[in-house]
Amino acid sequence: MTPTEKARDLVHRFYISLPNNGGFTGINSINSRWIEGKQCALMAVSEVIDALDQSLIDITADDADIEWWKEVKQEIEKIKD
Repeated sequence: MTPTEKARDLVHRFYISLPNNGGFTGINSINSRWIEGKQCALMAVSEVIDALDQSLIDITADDADIEWWKEVKQEIEKIKD
């Protein structure tokens, strides 16, 4: 999976898991859920990067792994609200 594909996958997965009112306005609207899904994906990827940087998880990560996740984060930031 490319960083772009992973970014889209994460945002979409968070988006569909958030409550929705089926409308285009309001707190649980399609638009606000998309923005929240994007924010959740960014937070999740930041946590992965931090865990890999600080060796908080029991896997061996090299610089390429960390760079891949940083690319995912950049791709999420490019996704339009």
